[in-house]
Amino acid sequence: MKFEIYGALALFWAFSAAAELKSNLDKDGVVLHGYDAVSYFKSTESKPAEPQKGDPKFQTKYDGAIYFFANEANKKEFLSNSRKYAPQFGGWCAYAVADSKSKVDVDPKSFEIRDGRLLLFYNGVWANTRKKWLKDPKTFLKTADANWPEVEKKEP
Repeated sequence: MKFEIYGALALFWAFSAAAELKSNLDKDGVVLHGYDAVSYFKSTESKPAEPQKGDPKFQTKYDGAIYFFANEANKKEFLSNSRKYAPQFGGWCAYAVADSKSKVDVDPKSFEIRDGRLLLFYNGVWANTRKKWLKDPKTFLKTADANWPEVEKKEP
């Protein structure tokens, strides 16, 4: 009986760990470094979207990740169509998924909305991958989509 319980716990832990590996989450399970997913889509003709930090008092859980929102209206909008607002490739760098089949953390302020999809990029000491991505975004997106089923199973 003890073995069955420990075996079940080990299996549960393995599935939980696999779910956590899929998305780019902080130690508390928060995605997008705490930024509001809906805010990325809030652009106008005269002003591009600017990601806003979310507030933990406006939060929800979706696909194993905790999302923070700047306000209740954005939370409701997310809940009405979560799949639309969730970051692609688990919130990992889209360029890294395409170029090296790897999971690389992102700068949440380095992003692009392409074909209605939120794509995030690494921007740091080593590179600005968004600039590289923008040289051929259609090809990179096609490659990232093809690579993701393999990459999402990998550890970061």
